[in-house]
Amino acid sequence: MEEAPGFVAEELRGIGIDAVELKSLSFKALRGIELLHVFFPLMAGAGFQRAKLLGIRTIAHWVGTDVALIKGGHRRVRERLSRPFVDLHLVDHGPLSSELATLGITAHHQPNLSANLKPELLPWPASPTVLCYTPAVRLRLYGVERLLWLARQLPEVNFLSCGAEAPPPNTPSNWKHLGNVSEMRPLYEQSRVLVRPTMRDGQGRMLLESLGYGRQVVWTQPFPAVYHASDDDELLASTKLALAAGVNRAGYELILRHFDRRRNTCRLAEIYRLLLGRLVIKQEEPNR
Repeated sequence: MEEAPGFVAEELRGIGIDAVELKSLSFKALRGIELLHVFFPLMAGAGFQRAKLLGIRTIAHWVGTDVALIKGGHRRVRERLSRPFVDLHLVDHGPLSSELATLGITAHHQPNLSANLKPELLPWPASPTVLCYTPAVRLRLYGVERLLWLARQLPEVNFLSCGAEAPPPNTPSNWKHLGNVSEMRPLYEQSRVLVRPTMRDGQGRMLLESLGYGRQVVWTQPFPAVYHASDDDELLASTKLALAAGVNRAGYELILRHFDRRRNTCRLAEIYRLLLGRLVIKQEEPNR
């Protein structure tokens, strides 16, 4: 989630909101701000308490892995976030709100988008190619072993992976690892399908970007315009279907309708307005 705060701040500045990305949540860093919006709130530490002592309104934005961690026994953090240190909880993927509800936390859906979300129907690649994400940690959570198994079942298909600097261990001959990639468009141009066999998940940015470029997606979570695969048999069958399906126009149209970056930013500005009780967008002075 390293990209989220900087990207959101830039998008907010684009509609006239004075937003900055904080490098720490010390008292010194927090002074002078009116609202604190934290992505991956488990990383905030005592930042929420400091903010409230300074009279700052606070938002915790949950993204997926953090929900799994809090459910897994971080009781001290769970209790801290459940108290009035946080004014509003948001989730980037709707089903996460149900998980948080079991912990006594009420959360509302607000997607976390990215600078790479630029909807465009790209031509369908000639070669069958799968794109996947392989991080340096939590390999089981992200289904890396399942991806390697899938590549071995489909030796005629090219697999491209990105994320960690180093490739996963024991990759087959049809696997190419590209490391940490900042410019993702060339990967989407080469790929027919994004496969994301996560054990649990938020609303991954690669998911939305793939749909926005008209790519097929195979995911272990139910979602519109994607192939749902709950086990290995479905993963293999769904990937074969997706590779032969052609451009995903339904996914492209879904992104246009429901994940427009400017509309998403304006919704966030409205949330800020409701929390602060006033308009937060700077108004231009009228010509005199």
